[in-house]
Amino acid sequence: MRIAVIADVHGNAAALEAVLARLRLETIDLLVNLGDCASGPLWPAETVRLLREATPLHIRGNHDRALGTASPEKLGASDRFAWERLSDEDRHWLASLPAEAEPATQVRCFHASPGSDETYLMEQVVAGRLLPADADEVAARLGPGNAGLVLCGHSHQARLLRVADGTLVVNPGSVGCPAYDDSTEPPHVSESGSPHARFALISLADQVTVEHYAVAYDWAAAAQQAERNGRPDWAHALRTGRALSKAGRPA
Repeated sequence: MRIAVIADVHGNAAALEAVLARLRLETIDLLVNLGDCASGPLWPAETVRLLREATPLHIRGNHDRALGTASPEKLGASDRFAWERLSDEDRHWLASLPAEAEPATQVRCFHASPGSDETYLMEQVVAGRLLPADADEVAARLGPGNAGLVLCGHSHQARLLRVADGTLVVNPGSVGCPAYDDSTEPPHVSESGSPHARFALISLADQVTVEHYAVAYDWAAAAQQAERNGRPDWAHALRTGRALSKAGRPA
């Protein structure tokens, strides 16, 4: 079985189109989308349409949940931008997605970590930066009864880790948002270091093979769209894969 895994598109239809075009060159049995589909100052409605047409297995992310359940005045700027451009039906669809799924034997999928769509699984905040967590800490966050393969997103960082019980944990990275500055305590930045759109291909056989991909697309056009919508922080991240601090300086 061959699984394609995407996550954290964040309304970047241009990046998603490039990833889907690349996937059409592959033979895959299942496409899994780990959530956070539309939030961001880019193309939320177009992104939802592309995702629904691609018909992957969808998982609900924290921003999908917010868009489907919160009133717009309670949303942050990126969520509010998307909320205003999505139809009621789109928002209902996002809210109705499952928080977790097991699409194959010994394969478990969720957006962030078990029981939480906001808690990092594979990372920790160190001196204001999102860095890899210790393997024992990741195993503790997973808890007992793990599947052989765990798929997660949320951090926007492509990672692969094998914990002590043999569980393989894969984060495909972010399709559409390569860096961000998060003011949630403790404040931190997440940076992929390049503007490419990320995804992963996983082959399930006697041994599991994981391939991480970084796909070029017209990130200049995406950055210009962010600038037109008043988000220089997003524009900087889309062009560079680096976060812009709240003060307007590279983090």
